[in-house]
Amino acid sequence: MKMESNSIIENNQLTAAQIPDPDGNLRGWVHFAHSFNGYEFAGSFEACAAIANSGKASSLSELRCALFFEARRDRHSGGYTDVTPTVRELLRQIKAKLS
Repeated sequence: MKMESNSIIENNQLTAAQIPDPDGNLRGWVHFAHSFNGYEFAGSFEACAAIANSGKASSLSELRCALFFEARRDRHSGGYTDVTPTVRELLRQIKAKLS
């Protein structure tokens, strides 16, 4: 997946205000998830999937990679996979990393 460079937000540029409210309606979470290229970070689709599926993401980059993958999972599942609980938890953890 080719990411537009102007949509990418580097970790050192990320602010809490840019992160959707994990307890809100989640509007904008997919756009935020795509502000980080998980495939590029992990090196491949498979490696990105492994980070997301392990449930053990801990660094800011790993958490953002996992969120990116959940956005891809949501898109490609055709709405048959409810990623909401996972998305909310990842957003909470991402916000906590910035605190």
